Amino acid sequence: MPLIIDSFQNIRKVLIANRGEIACRIIRSCKELGLTSIAIYSKADRSSAHVRLADEAWLLPGNDQTAYITEEDVLEIAKKSGAHAVIPGYGFLSENDGFAEKVEAAGLTWVGPSSEVITKFGLKHTARELAVQAGVPVISGTDLLNSAEEALAAASKIGYPVMLKATAGGGGMGLQICWNESEIEAAFHSVHARGATLFKNTAMFMEKYVAKSRHVEVQVFGNGLGGAVHFGERECSIQRRHQKVVEECPSPFVHKRSEMRERLTSCAVSLASNVCYGSAGTVEFLVDDTDGSFYFLEMNTRLQVEHGITEMCYDVDLVSLMLQQAEMQARGKGGLDIDALKALQKTTPTGFAIEARVYAEVPSRNFAPSPGLLQHVDWYEAPGVRVDTWIQSGTNISPFYDPMIAKVIVWDRDSHDQATDKMLSTLTRSKVQGCPTNFQYLAAIVGSNAFRIGDTTTAFLTSDHFKFSPTTVDVISGGAYTTVQDLPARKGVGNGVPESGPMDPVSFRVANLLAGNDENMEALEVTLVGPELLFHAPAIVAVTGGVVDIVVDGEKGDMYTSLLVPAGKKLKLGMVSSGCRSYIAIKGGFPTIPVYLGSKSTTTTLKLGGVQGRHLLPNDSLDLDPRTEEWATKYRTIGIPQNARLDGIWKNKWDLYTMPDRQTLYETEWKISHNASRSGYRLKGPRLNWSREDGGEGGSHPANVIDEPYSYGGLNWNGDDPVILPVDGPMAGGLAITNTVVRGDFWRLGQCRPGDSIRFKRISWDSALVLRHRTEEYVSQIKGYLNGQISSGVLKPIDTDLPEDWEETILHHTPSDPAKKTIEVKYRQAGDCHIHVTYGSMTASALIRVHIQHRLNKIESGEVKGVVAVIGCARSYNVQFDPLVTTQKEMLARLIALEEALEKASHSPLPSRLFKFPILLDDPLSKQAIQDYMATVRESAVYLPDNMEYIAKANGVKDRETALKSIVTCPQLVVGVSFLAGLPFMLPLDPRLIYVAQKYNPVRAFTAEGTVGLGGPLTVIYPMESPGGYQLWGRTLSTWDPHAAKPGFEHPWLLREFDQIQFYEVTSKEFDDIYEQFKTGRLTFDVEETTFDPESYEKFIDSIAEETADFVRKRNLATKAATQEENRLVQAWREKQDQNAAEGGDDAGSEGEGTTVIAPMTSSVWKVNVNVGDEVKNGQVVAVLEAMKMEIAVRADASMDGKTVKKIVSPPGTVLDPGQVIMTLTE
Repeated sequence: MPLIIDSFQNIRKVLIANRGEIACRIIRSCKELGLTSIAIYSKADRSSAHVRLADEAWLLPGNDQTAYITEEDVLEIAKKSGAHAVIPGYGFLSENDGFAEKVEAAGLTWVGPSSEVITKFGLKHTARELAVQAGVPVISGTDLLNSAEEALAAASKIGYPVMLKATAGGGGMGLQICWNESEIEAAFHSVHARGATLFKNTAMFMEKYVAKSRHVEVQVFGNGLGGAVHFGERECSIQRRHQKVVEECPSPFVHKRSEMRERLTSCAVSLASNVCYGSAGTVEFLVDDTDGSFYFLEMNTRLQVEHGITEMCYDVDLVSLMLQQAEMQARGKGGLDIDALKALQKTTPTGFAIEARVYAEVPSRNFAPSPGLLQHVDWYEAPGVRVDTWIQSGTNISPFYDPMIAKVIVWDRDSHDQATDKMLSTLTRSKVQGCPTNFQYLAAIVGSNAFRIGDTTTAFLTSDHFKFSPTTVDVISGGAYTTVQDLPARKGVGNGVPESGPMDPVSFRVANLLAGNDENMEALEVTLVGPELLFHAPAIVAVTGGVVDIVVDGEKGDMYTSLLVPAGKKLKLGMVSSGCRSYIAIKGGFPTIPVYLGSKSTTTTLKLGGVQGRHLLPNDSLDLDPRTEEWATKYRTIGIPQNARLDGIWKNKWDLYTMPDRQTLYETEWKISHNASRSGYRLKGPRLNWSREDGGEGGSHPANVIDEPYSYGGLNWNGDDPVILPVDGPMAGGLAITNTVVRGDFWRLGQCRPGDSIRFKRISWDSALVLRHRTEEYVSQIKGYLNGQISSGVLKPIDTDLPEDWEETILHHTPSDPAKKTIEVKYRQAGDCHIHVTYGSMTASALIRVHIQHRLNKIESGEVKGVVAVIGCARSYNVQFDPLVTTQKEMLARLIALEEALEKASHSPLPSRLFKFPILLDDPLSKQAIQDYMATVRESAVYLPDNMEYIAKANGVKDRETALKSIVTCPQLVVGVSFLAGLPFMLPLDPRLIYVAQKYNPVRAFTAEGTVGLGGPLTVIYPMESPGGYQLWGRTLSTWDPHAAKPGFEHPWLLREFDQIQFYEVTSKEFDDIYEQFKTGRLTFDVEETTFDPESYEKFIDSIAEETADFVRKRNLATKAATQEENRLVQAWREKQDQNAAEGGDDAGSEGEGTTVIAPMTSSVWKVNVNVGDEVKNGQVVAVLEAMKMEIAVRADASMDGKTVKKIVSPPGTVLDPGQVIMTLTE
């Protein structure tokens, strides 16, 4: 819309005193007008688009709930930012006459009607008086009522039904309908109380209630000088709890009655003119559906939520007009020229527009708000479709504000029918996934025949004309740890994104087949304790895996059998009694669970996939396939014969097959500790004697390495503690892997639980392939049986009996050749699906990494067939392949051939980007992490209490300040992007500044996002809050954005191999400011496109060879001394740990007298909720245990009801085996 003023002279910067979609809408008009927009935001709104889109963004102080309505804070920012005007939008401070006065008093321009006009229309009884004065029809009513008795008398005079309305109310709040005299007194007191609570005003009045009515409003615009125009009417009759849901322009009712539009708009303009209204406003009318008579309801002295449909049909920009009106007022001209306004006014609308309000809410739970993470947002785009929104993928919906997340607006020039079809297409084809929304509900409204023919009164949504049946399942209880998983999950994504997927893929696939799904479709993985689910539509389900009791609608259900859950009924799973994980497949899966990086699988450690990246919680709601009712009508029971089920083989002692590496490992029976989860199974057993004293440059412990790609199923050594890495485990790190569980045994690994024991059995690669084929054949047989292609007699469980065998772990060795300047290469077996290729000795070198990168480039380009994924590290790379597609020998031959082909290839320059990152040295979060570690894990270590002091000492540097300065000034080369969440491994480009450091032993429980650490010779940036083992020395920005929404992120991971990072030191205040810009998406990285030239770098290395050798010699001596000191300290710590365990083990968990409360499984006592002397009740949670990163509630049963706690046998922190005593009770 063109300007109707010459230019903006007095207003050039506009502060938007609002948030969300209306703030984004105002920003759009400001940009079009060339005005600087200033956004304000709370901490909860950091991810809101209005913060990112505005020219400036200021963080509001105070708490999130009241941030946007604390007038003094908003005004202070307006002054500090140099704003010339304040525009309020709708809600919050928009109709606050006192705030409007304060804005004007501060010398700023208020973009809206005057405070006097806001005051007059803010009270409904005075608004009625103004309407009468303007000749606007008002419905029969009263003045203010002082008592219930007055209300009774008035109702008798007016006639029932009537409405009692709080004079300060609005939006349906403070309103009660009374159908007879028996309801008056209670309604009077209710409105009185609501008025006091919500509006600090208890006054109320009464009006006649029109039972069959419509809500129609007229958009007006006044120039503040007595001139006003209208931009037609809108129909807002479709309301829930007096809140608008769907709006239309023009009103279908009015559009058939042209003379009615003339009368409505004339009344509205008359009212606006009479009060010299200035700016946009809306006059609302109640229309009697039977005869078309209309009555004044109220005037909204602000921009309406639904203003967009008027803009579509009348070709105006109401926000632009408001700003232009404000400019004329700021000039002292009073307002816009009335003739210019009238030139914009049309007699009739052009086309038909519909608006649907999209809310983050759960219709099946009485429209309860559903705050949380929006994982995927993708709006349908087409001509005539406009979406006013503030969300994007990665937006967090806070619980503090209105749950509206978007307004979907459609317009069609030709017909209401075509506009309706366009709205249906937009609602059904848009994807807003993560939090539950009202999309299904809106589509049901717009898709109804009543809506299509315009027969929608204010009672429509509660009438027989509208029926809505949600196709959802609500979570009553999420169980201990229930997640969404699918196959093949995120295989091959890499860059620190785990593969994920089901821990027991065989049971998972069988569940899907029984439910009638593709075997890889998303389903629920249940760990230890099952969920309780309420189905709002019938569904076919199946449960497999760990043995668990199933209840459907109060009746016992069978495992390995398809079950029908009727609409309105519940499915409940109990505790997994044998095995660890069960699987619930539902026919059709969960269609609105978002696909993230190719999969719906949940990775809770990274908060990715599934339902908001976490396990299911009470009040979650999952959409089912729309066809579920149709499928339910064709349901027939199918099941797998008992002899072919896997639930009979779960046990507490497991023989798992691994590819061999160290023979001594096979002589031990390892026990799974309580600290076991999808990301790692920590094992308990004897400390091993290592064949080397330390890890060289990798660290002081012999299990330390520089860095190493990890294989899924690998036995990873965290110091002396072995950890099996399942499908959510890290992809690389600085700790050695000695064995790998083969893929064909993953289904059994997934059923291991804390307290179970494991004995590893070594097998050959050929035997591993046999086991893999057996699992595939089992699933294939189940599929054939369910399809009627084979008989039950053919079915049998998976045969896991295989001969033990021993193979060399080094598959091929190419020695170095000084004459040819070639590097030593070793090809190692890394399980049945991986080959690990290492170069040279345990030394980090940028030139070796160049050598590796050229190989990786060829592999990633597809020149090496059969590769699933490849991970590169400082001195090695790992190739994952599918043994069902290609053999280990074939893959090995291809990798050897690749090495030979590239042996003489020149090391041409590699593309690189130079990033400049701020660094806050000795940051408070790192200091706190170290203090917490000393208080809870180890109070003394060579790296405590000052990690940087240790780094300086262990590398022969004179002091910590010199070491810090060296680290900051030297550019860092990214040699790997892996571990978890795109963590970068970096190597200093100056070998004279390659410091080495041991890893924490044991690791820390907490490391803050953006923390910079050193382990071995490599520096890392922790991309998210996590445990960690590297030495801490500063904090910078994270290199991870899960939804790639921030500037510079093409993928969730920011960096790639051979990028470079140059740190620059900042103060605490500077870092806080930069960090806030980064979190809000307003920071643009300082990055320069460049190359890394190996030839030039090699010349540089040669030129400083003597200095480097001297530095390395001194460093090695210092490191050796530090290692010796650490060996002494760690030995003393171990002895103390052993002594404490011996002293504390006599009583903890032992049986006492009286009634005992026992641990149901291997776990750690996290919390005891009762004290000695307390009386317990049946069902009371008396303690909470922790196992597998889950909380397990221990409840008193009926036999314990009324008994008293005698003794707490096992206090918090005690590790218990199944059956051990937590507390004793007495009569």
